[in-house]
Amino acid sequence: MKAVMSLVVLALFLFGAGSAGAADFYEGKKIRLIVSSSPGGGNDTYSRLLARHIGRNIPGNPTVIVQNMPGAGGVRAASYLYNKARRDGTVMEQINWGVWNWQVVGDKARGGQFDFNKMQAIGVIVIENGLFYTRKDRFKSLDEIKESGKLARVGISGNQSGGFVMGNILEKLRGEKLFEYVFGYPGARQYSLALRQGEVDASGNVTSSFLDQLGDMWHGGKLVMLAQTGTVEGKKAPEFPDAPLLEELAKTEKQKNLVRATFLLSRYGRPYTFPPGVPAERVALVRKAFDDTMKDPKFLAEAKKLKRPVNPTKGADLQRMWKDSIAASPEDKAIVSQIFNPKGGK
Repeated sequence: MKAVMSLVVLALFLFGAGSAGAADFYEGKKIRLIVSSSPGGGNDTYSRLLARHIGRNIPGNPTVIVQNMPGAGGVRAASYLYNKARRDGTVMEQINWGVWNWQVVGDKARGGQFDFNKMQAIGVIVIENGLFYTRKDRFKSLDEIKESGKLARVGISGNQSGGFVMGNILEKLRGEKLFEYVFGYPGARQYSLALRQGEVDASGNVTSSFLDQLGDMWHGGKLVMLAQTGTVEGKKAPEFPDAPLLEELAKTEKQKNLVRATFLLSRYGRPYTFPPGVPAERVALVRKAFDDTMKDPKFLAEAKKLKRPVNPTKGADLQRMWKDSIAASPEDKAIVSQIFNPKGGK
């Protein structure tokens, strides 16, 4: 009996020590939050918002410092996190929208730099409606682009940009070439400025960033909304009741599957993650802190002030989504490959 009791006491001691160790680890520490795109865009705005609040929900109250690491549509940052970042819980990243699709479609040059089955998801602040739009003084509809005999120039930062993905889907739904994709902008704020200045004719974004960066042009009647992906529930966003859903533009079941598969495998918002190897108790601690921050009155008040919606997804659910994406059927992977890496893409 004494031996059994001794084992119980030892187990309780070790469990308590492990929990205390996780809680004490962050005291006096700094967490580096890497943002996979340039300053000023939605990824950056949300990440800096999170950085200002999550620290007080982590035991030990660490300081959270944001570092921008744009490049290759988010691949540079994801590769750094997976291959070079410290694995002790002091480095986390905002992964760019859909960058895991390079692994999904088996792209060795890009997807071979990381394995999302080994990443440790923390959570998502919001999954937003995707938009595709054009300057009204250039083109007022997809038909007008076709009839002009010209290609509408679409400003993007890479293959993961909303304008690139939605533009390619629209071309496939209509069976015709409509757009010329202008690569090289560091992020959404830069290609939104290019649209404003007339360097490009069209672009894509999500609702909050679009209204932040181009809301005055939209409300001033200077932009035309050509399509939207819809809310998580599959409905039109209340801000854009007249813009068609991509799925509404699909005429056949095959086309509907193209739209569904692309966004099923891709549209997980702006996820936050740790690299592989971070101790499980620290992952659990930061996941809880993330969830607590999503309900934190100060965080929510600032998000409202910034006009940034909050509709979170938990880390465990995001982890499952990644696993499901990577294990997608060959048919779905082929669809995603067509959209994210079409002939002529970069």
